[in-house]
Amino acid sequence: MELHHLRYLRAVVRTGSVTAAAEAEYVAQPSVSKQLRALERELGVPLFHRVGRKVVPTDAAVALADCADRVFDEIAATLAAVSGPDSALGGSLRMCATETVTDNLLPPALAELRLRYPRCHILVEMLGTDDAIERILADEFDLAIVVLPLFDSRLEVQPLLTEEIMLAVGREHRWAREGRVALRDALAEPNLLLSMPGLGLRAMVDEAARDAGIELQTTFEIRSQQAILALVASGGGIALSPRMSVEGRDDVVALELDPPLQREVGWVRRKGRHLPRIAEELLILL
Repeated sequence: MELHHLRYLRAVVRTGSVTAAAEAEYVAQPSVSKQLRALERELGVPLFHRVGRKVVPTDAAVALADCADRVFDEIAATLAAVSGPDSALGGSLRMCATETVTDNLLPPALAELRLRYPRCHILVEMLGTDDAIERILADEFDLAIVVLPLFDSRLEVQPLLTEEIMLAVGREHRWAREGRVALRDALAEPNLLLSMPGLGLRAMVDEAARDAGIELQTTFEIRSQQAILALVASGGGIALSPRMSVEGRDDVVALELDPPLQREVGWVRRKGRHLPRIAEELLILL
C-alpha cells in the first residue's frame, strides 16, 4: 500500500465521485479507478458500491479514510516540527477568512510576517463563514478565521477577539447626531441593508431580530460589507457593521446600539490537523 492509494481513497470518500476525486488530486480519472481496484485486490474486501455513476463507500473504505486522515496529519505535524517558519514547508499557509477580517485585521499582521519571514508563502481566500467551514472540513485550508459561535465536533475552535457591532448611517441621516440608537429601532427600519445568508454577521442580525420579534425588511441583500458601507455613505440605507469596518471612515457615522450587540471572532481548524509554523506565528501577531 502506497501513500497515493490512501490519498485517492480519501478523496473519493470525501467527494463521493471518482471523477471529482481525480480533479481534486490533479490526476486522470482512469488512474484513480485503477489504483482503487488494486487496493481492493490487496485488501481482499470491496471499498465502494457502484450505484449508477456514483460510488458509495463501504465501512472498510470509511475506516481506511479515517486512518488516512491520521497518517497525513502525522506527516504534516512532523514536517512542521522539523521545518522553521523560514523554510519552504514551515513558511507555507493556506487560509480563509471573512471579508471584514481580510480587509481590516489581516493586513498589518501579514505585513509584519513578511518582514520577519520574507520567504513565506501565504494564500488567503475571502469566504463567508458557512463556505469557510465547508472548505476547512474538505481539507482545502489549514485554518479559517470566522465569526463564532460554531458547534461542530469535527472542528477545533479557538476565540480570537470580541468586538462591538455598530450602526452605520449616512452623514445626513436623521440619526447621525444621536450617538446611540435602540437596537429594536434599527432592526425595524425598512431601509436596513443586510449581508447575504450564510455570512456570520447576517446570522447575528437574524437572531437579534427573532429575539426582538421583528420581521426584517430590506431592499438590498449584498455579500460585500464594503459595498454595503458605500451604499450607506450614498444615502441608500443603514447597516449593522463590525467596529473594525467603520473605524476611521469619514463618509459614514458609526452609532452605538442599545442594548449593545457584540460578535466574537475566532480561528478554526479541522480537529487533529496540525498547523504550519508560519500559522502559529500569524496567530500570535493577531
